[in-house]
Amino acid sequence: MTTRRRVSVMLSSLLLGLPVPLWDHPGYDAEDSHFNPNATITTFTTAWSARLRQVDESCSGFSAPLVGADQVFVTDTEGVSSYGIDSGDLRLRFTWDNAMDNSTPRMAVAGDLLILANGGCNSQSDPDGRLTALDFYGKTRWKAAMDTPIDAVVVDKGVVLVSGTSPSDVDQVAAYRVRDGHLLWTKSPYASSGVSADGLVPLQKTDGFGVPSGETVAVDIATGRPRWTNRASWHVEAASPTFGRFFATDRSGTFAALNAATGVAGWSVLKQATSLVATDGARVYLSSGSTVSSRDAATGRLLWSRKLPGAVQQPVLAAGLLYTGGLVLNALTGVPAGSTLPGYVVPAGTHLYQVNGPKLTAYAP
Repeated sequence: MTTRRRVSVMLSSLLLGLPVPLWDHPGYDAEDSHFNPNATITTFTTAWSARLRQVDESCSGFSAPLVGADQVFVTDTEGVSSYGIDSGDLRLRFTWDNAMDNSTPRMAVAGDLLILANGGCNSQSDPDGRLTALDFYGKTRWKAAMDTPIDAVVVDKGVVLVSGTSPSDVDQVAAYRVRDGHLLWTKSPYASSGVSADGLVPLQKTDGFGVPSGETVAVDIATGRPRWTNRASWHVEAASPTFGRFFATDRSGTFAALNAATGVAGWSVLKQATSLVATDGARVYLSSGSTVSSRDAATGRLLWSRKLPGAVQQPVLAAGLLYTGGLVLNALTGVPAGSTLPGYVVPAGTHLYQVNGPKLTAYAP
């Protein structure tokens, strides 16, 4: 998130009397950068922990937490819960009406709302999508339904954009107004990967049923109007925090940096495609199999590569450290920093929050 955008978010939150978000998307921000420039924690002492709800029969599970509104929001097998960021006291508990028919939601904190986007589980051929907006007490403020389960979600410029595919319905991207769930626009047959660069959202054209068909178009998130079109089919994984680049993959296995304003590819590397990407704007970090690597974001030049003992997860970057779902690395050198933190890790402010199975743990310096 750039300084300009951070100031805008902080002013908006202060004017509304809301706490400033610390990690409001699964990837930190709408750019899905997985980079928190405001986190300061570099040493880890357990501050508190909580056991998450776990039942045997459920379609929902555990995922990366979000941090905002003085709470840590986590998914569990019955719905969503939240805990106070400092004390770990239970704040919110939302329970699905049917845990067997609700997949693990993708979440976002948007102003005074928690957005949940998911799909049904009981139908393999024709599952539906669900969009739910909760207040911070767990009360439903609005709902919206889609014909397809929701595979991607991003919130930017007061709009929540979702995308989904199913065997029985044509792929669709839909944009809703955050404050009341009003449908703003739809576009078919296209798919979104859940990335926005200052309100510019790249969409991939499909055959209608999940298969890319050779076009990428970037649209305004508020109106759906196209800004540029690229005849190649790119799946965008992340955007630079400065909005200048999209990092994308194609079906041949190529990983590339696209100019966010024009869609033109700047550099590319073969056989490096991965969905596990983090970037601070100067560097881009890629995880694949058991290997983590760092490249210069402007040129694509390999800076370092390290093979780890086990499979790596989504890289997360903050305060000069790179979290890999196991070993914590020095972000500049790739050298192990001496700590191991398995599971989903979110650094926010002076704390770090970890979901590892049915357990949420908060660490302080």
